[in-house]
Amino acid sequence: MIANIVQNHLDIIVFFVALFAERFFPLVSWYHPNTFLSIIFSALGERLYSPSNPKSYQYLASTLAFSFTVLVIVTLVVLFLEFAFYPELLNGLILYLLLSSRAQEKKSLRIARLLKLNQKATARELVASLVARDVSRLSAPGICKATMESLVLQSARHYFAVIFFYLLGGAILALVYRLLTLMHQAWRKNRKPNNPFLTTIAKLLFVLEWLPIRLVALTIAATNASKQSIHYIKHYGRHFYQTNTGWLLSVTSAALQVQLGGPALYQGERFNKMRVGTDRLPNADDIPALVNRLNQAKAFWLLLIIAIEVATLFIN
Repeated sequence: MIANIVQNHLDIIVFFVALFAERFFPLVSWYHPNTFLSIIFSALGERLYSPSNPKSYQYLASTLAFSFTVLVIVTLVVLFLEFAFYPELLNGLILYLLLSSRAQEKKSLRIARLLKLNQKATARELVASLVARDVSRLSAPGICKATMESLVLQSARHYFAVIFFYLLGGAILALVYRLLTLMHQAWRKNRKPNNPFLTTIAKLLFVLEWLPIRLVALTIAATNASKQSIHYIKHYGRHFYQTNTGWLLSVTSAALQVQLGGPALYQGERFNKMRVGTDRLPNADDIPALVNRLNQAKAFWLLLIIAIEVATLFIN
């Protein structure tokens, strides 16, 4: 009987095992497949990109590059799944490799500890590995801002959105999305946010992330149960230069009563992003507070998925 239950619900069991493994047994970044893929994608971007080329060439080159790369990798994975004896287990392994939140969480908490010890230079070095902006002149509040913004954005994209697409279309859809985020992250590391080489993939990701990002934002807002979150979304989120990002920063700012956003340097050029919130500047204690908020949101999503699965069992 137990064997039949496991066999009939192997996919959801594997799903939760993958989440458990990512939480308690995350892969070290230096031998994680994402690290190798990021190096390859970065080299591909450097090979194709030339600032002297017209915008139309850059649009076409980047579009063909990410389309062909994703197609090749996904085709290989699909073929591998076709011949796998237990494809459900392989799907779980793929999900485990696609999820990436624990490592960022640990690094963010380390940055908070360094700031409390007034080791700002070391904290800046860690922040530099998380963001594309110039961090060399960041103050302690600036380091906290960059860390918190990166933490909430990457958690939304590398954890919640991956789960969303996995449940929506299986491992392959989640893989396509994660490959696009990896490629975008690798390409934007040494380029300004408004670089035409990034335009196509950024717009595609905006469309894909529109719904899951808003679900995550509403989940964070629910953990605070404050009308201020909705007010901030209306006042800041809808007018931020990138509304997906604006929603997340708005609810985070409201939940922790801190100011986020503001001007940032990219490749020596100042980008005047909107400041989100009118409260105090963040400090080191706000980073673990944000980690707790995100963990509450993760717990809510998992409980909701369990409730839906249990309800499905009773209906069937």
